[in-house]
Amino acid sequence: MSTWKINLNKQTATSINGITFKLTETKPGEYEGLCLNPSQIPPDDLDDVILGRMVEEAGMFYAIELTRLKGN
Repeated sequence: MSTWKINLNKQTATSINGITFKLTETKPGEYEGLCLNPSQIPPDDLDDVILGRMVEEAGMFYAIELTRLKGN
C-alpha cells in the first residue's frame, strides 16, 4: 500500500510518485479515477490491473479523508 495526498476541494488523490487521479464517486464508497497526468505513470504500471488497483487504493484513502472531515 502506498501513500496518497488527498485534496477534497479538487477531488484528487496524488500518489507518492506524483500520479494524480481525479475521483468521481460512482456508488457509495466506490470511485472511478481519471489520471490527470498520464505521462507520470511508469511504463511498468501501465497495465490495466495495476492502474485499477491504484484507483481503488486512491478511492479508499479519499473515502477515509471524507469520513475524517465529516467527523470534525
